Amino acid sequence: MSADKTPVNPLVDSPERDARIKAKAQELWEADGKPGCGADAYLENASEIIGMEENPHAGEIPVKDLPEPEFADVQVENAEIQKNLGEFPERQTDQGYREHFPEKENESS
Repeated sequence: MSADKTPVNPLVDSPERDARIKAKAQELWEADGKPGCGADAYLENASEIIGMEENPHAGEIPVKDLPEPEFADVQVENAEIQKNLGEFPERQTDQGYREHFPEKENESS
Protein backbone atom coordinates (compact mmCIF):
# COMPACT_ATOMS: atom_id res chain seq x y z
CA MET A 1 0.00 0.00 0.00
CA SER A 2 1.13 3.51 -0.59
CA ALA A 3 1.69 6.09 2.14
CA ASP A 4 -1.94 7.31 1.98
CA LYS A 5 -3.23 3.71 2.51
CA THR A 6 -4.99 3.51 -0.86
CA PRO A 7 -4.61 0.15 -2.62
CA VAL A 8 -1.94 0.04 -5.31
CA ASN A 9 -3.02 -1.28 -8.69
CA PRO A 10 -0.24 -3.64 -9.86
CA LEU A 11 -1.43 -3.31 -13.47
CA VAL A 12 -0.69 0.42 -13.63
CA ASP A 13 2.91 1.37 -14.39
CA SER A 14 4.56 3.13 -11.48
CA PRO A 15 8.23 4.15 -11.40
CA GLU A 16 8.33 3.70 -7.62
CA ARG A 17 6.90 0.18 -7.83
CA ASP A 18 9.23 -0.76 -10.68
CA ALA A 19 12.21 0.45 -8.62
CA ARG A 20 11.07 -1.65 -5.64
CA ILE A 21 10.72 -4.71 -7.88
CA LYS A 22 14.20 -4.23 -9.36
CA ALA A 23 15.70 -3.79 -5.90
CA LYS A 24 13.96 -6.94 -4.65
CA ALA A 25 15.14 -8.87 -7.74
CA GLN A 26 18.71 -7.74 -7.02
CA GLU A 27 18.33 -8.83 -3.40
CA LEU A 28 17.01 -12.28 -4.43
CA TRP A 29 19.78 -12.70 -7.01
CA GLU A 30 22.45 -11.87 -4.44
CA ALA A 31 20.84 -14.20 -1.88
CA ASP A 32 21.12 -17.04 -4.45
CA GLY A 33 24.85 -16.45 -4.82
CA LYS A 34 24.75 -14.27 -7.97
CA PRO A 35 24.20 -16.99 -10.58
CA GLY A 36 25.06 -16.28 -14.22
CA CYS A 37 21.46 -15.57 -15.23
CA GLY A 38 21.60 -12.11 -13.64
CA ALA A 39 19.10 -10.24 -11.50
CA ASP A 40 16.63 -9.87 -14.39
CA ALA A 41 15.76 -13.57 -14.04
CA TYR A 42 14.34 -12.78 -10.59
CA LEU A 43 11.97 -9.99 -11.71
CA GLU A 44 8.86 -12.19 -11.79
CA ASN A 45 9.45 -13.54 -8.29
CA ALA A 46 10.26 -10.05 -7.04
CA SER A 47 7.05 -8.70 -8.58
CA GLU A 48 5.00 -11.34 -6.76
CA ILE A 49 6.73 -10.61 -3.46
CA ILE A 50 6.16 -6.86 -3.80
CA GLY A 51 2.50 -7.52 -4.67
CA MET A 52 2.12 -9.59 -1.50
CA GLU A 53 3.76 -6.86 0.55
CA GLU A 54 1.45 -4.19 -0.92
CA ASN A 55 -1.73 -6.25 -0.46
CA PRO A 56 -1.07 -8.64 2.43
CA HIS A 57 -4.74 -9.61 2.86
CA ALA A 58 -5.56 -10.22 -0.81
CA GLY A 59 -7.28 -13.55 -1.36
CA GLU A 60 -8.24 -14.14 2.23
CA ILE A 61 -11.72 -15.45 2.99
CA PRO A 62 -13.62 -13.17 5.34
CA VAL A 63 -14.50 -14.95 8.58
CA LYS A 64 -18.18 -14.04 8.20
CA ASP A 65 -18.37 -16.31 5.10
CA LEU A 66 -17.25 -19.44 6.97
CA PRO A 67 -19.96 -21.95 7.95
CA GLU A 68 -21.27 -22.20 11.47
CA PRO A 69 -19.15 -24.57 13.62
CA GLU A 70 -21.94 -27.19 13.79
CA PHE A 71 -22.03 -27.32 9.96
CA ALA A 72 -18.27 -27.34 9.43
CA ASP A 73 -18.16 -31.09 8.57
CA VAL A 74 -21.39 -31.17 6.53
CA GLN A 75 -20.83 -31.64 2.79
CA VAL A 76 -23.40 -29.78 0.69
CA GLU A 77 -23.65 -30.36 -3.05
CA ASN A 78 -24.17 -27.39 -5.30
CA ALA A 79 -27.65 -27.60 -6.87
CA GLU A 80 -26.30 -26.23 -10.17
CA ILE A 81 -24.52 -29.49 -10.96
CA GLN A 82 -27.84 -31.36 -10.95
CA LYS A 83 -29.19 -29.43 -13.97
CA ASN A 84 -27.26 -31.19 -16.71
CA LEU A 85 -26.76 -34.71 -15.40
CA GLY A 86 -29.32 -36.32 -17.68
CA GLU A 87 -29.66 -40.07 -18.15
CA PHE A 88 -26.50 -41.86 -19.11
CA PRO A 89 -27.01 -44.87 -21.37
CA GLU A 90 -26.40 -48.28 -19.92
CA ARG A 91 -26.39 -51.70 -21.50
CA GLN A 92 -30.18 -52.08 -21.29
CA THR A 93 -31.11 -48.47 -22.15
CA ASP A 94 -33.08 -48.08 -25.38
CA GLN A 95 -30.85 -46.27 -27.86
CA GLY A 96 -33.16 -46.42 -30.85
CA TYR A 97 -33.14 -48.80 -33.80
CA ARG A 98 -30.02 -47.81 -35.70
CA GLU A 99 -26.73 -49.63 -35.52
CA HIS A 100 -24.15 -48.05 -33.22
CA PHE A 101 -21.04 -48.30 -35.33
CA PRO A 102 -19.75 -46.23 -38.26
CA GLU A 103 -21.64 -46.78 -41.49
CA LYS A 104 -19.90 -47.45 -44.75
CA GLU A 105 -20.21 -44.52 -47.12
CA ASN A 106 -21.87 -45.07 -50.47
CA GLU A 107 -19.05 -45.64 -52.99
CA SER A 108 -21.27 -45.14 -56.08
CA SER A 109 -21.13 -41.35 -55.86
